[in-house]
Amino acid sequence: MKAKNIIISSYCLVMAVVLACSFIDNLGSQMQPTRTPDQEGGEVPGSPTLAIESGDASPEAVENLPAGGCPENLGKIVFSYDPVDRSSIHYGIYLMNPDGSNRIRLSGLDEIHHTQPAWSPERCRIAFTSFTQDGDDDIYVMTADGKSIRRLTTDPARDMFPDWSPDGKQIVFVSYRNGGIRNLFVMDADGSHQRQLTTNPEEYSQWEQWSPTGDEIAFTYNPKSDTPKGGKIFVINLDGSGLRQITPDAGHLGDLDSAWSPDGKKMYFISNRSSLTEIWEINLDGSGLRQISDISSGISITHSLRVSPDGKQIAFYGIGPEGTEYMQEIYVFNVDGSGLEDITHSPGQEEWLDW
Repeated sequence: MKAKNIIISSYCLVMAVVLACSFIDNLGSQMQPTRTPDQEGGEVPGSPTLAIESGDASPEAVENLPAGGCPENLGKIVFSYDPVDRSSIHYGIYLMNPDGSNRIRLSGLDEIHHTQPAWSPERCRIAFTSFTQDGDDDIYVMTADGKSIRRLTTDPARDMFPDWSPDGKQIVFVSYRNGGIRNLFVMDADGSHQRQLTTNPEEYSQWEQWSPTGDEIAFTYNPKSDTPKGGKIFVINLDGSGLRQITPDAGHLGDLDSAWSPDGKKMYFISNRSSLTEIWEINLDGSGLRQISDISSGISITHSLRVSPDGKQIAFYGIGPEGTEYMQEIYVFNVDGSGLEDITHSPGQEEWLDW
């Protein structure tokens, strides 16, 4: 039975990566040009209609932040969701409390490819990825109420997976600009000064996250080799120096998403290095490697590992025992491995979250 569980878990990890890549590679419909933000159960009164593809839709609303930020959003989870109630993909950006309550759709009903949201540090803005009318993926930013949107990237190559610097002045993202190879790029928060950070000759760097101290960016690197090798967690300085591997080699097994602790002293990451897909932690100096979850017998962990602002809980999305109906769900548990809870538990596809 143990051997059977190992095979199933390893298979689930592979399938999760394949499904995630397949979803990203097959976003094929164009985004509609108007917005009508709504809440599940009715429209938000006074919601405007905005042209999303203009590149400068209400830029002052996106860039002029209120004094003191938006503390009312601290601790809330932003995520993408497809209710699977239509014949086509219908992903939008949603907001909810950390217990899953007060679920609000920020994207308009006719906008069907908003995904991979990321909170800005002051919690007034959300960067995200969308399939565009140009036929590719680009990075956008919206206000936290969903009422104003601005497009940041326009390169013909695909841009995705944005994450903010701790001071809110820059965004790191993944791009296919280097001959179709996924590398990390950095730009100013208004989309200016885009520059390449990593220079992979082949395979990819992705699932990046800026450190809380602002001086390093963690990411997963998958090398290309005649012998299959799993991913590894690396960190790199903002100027491209200081590249170093954090997680030890695990042969053909390896690591997926990582997330920093709020103090920047350790990282949590998804890995199948034990032949079971679980969540691990490691100190930034490479010491203290240990598995902290024991949930693979009931849940297939997929992506989006995120730590709560107070550092006490960890969230991710995955497939539970009701996978056929509920598909991907968002789960939360304590950093000591206890208290696992499905906080969404609804039909459809919840994924790509930020906390």
